Amino acid sequence: MTEKNNTATAVPAVPSFAPGPDLLTPAEVARMTGHTLNTLAQYRSRRLKGRDALGPDFVKVGREPYYPRAAVDAYLAGRRG
Repeated sequence: MTEKNNTATAVPAVPSFAPGPDLLTPAEVARMTGHTLNTLAQYRSRRLKGRDALGPDFVKVGREPYYPRAAVDAYLAGRRG
């Protein structure tokens, strides 16, 4: 009788989701807006807590925040005009 290998195989630490051109990372938004990564994180925290909505809208995929390009463009247009 042969023994079965009952060891678990490791799952690669590569995310299965890759943002497309319509979803931007916080680093990309920081370069576009001139905000720091910390400022964007504070804006996200305020939105999640129901306080005044500062910064562009965002979505979370798993634990990672992403910004829809249309939301960032609208945010920038609102700041300039």
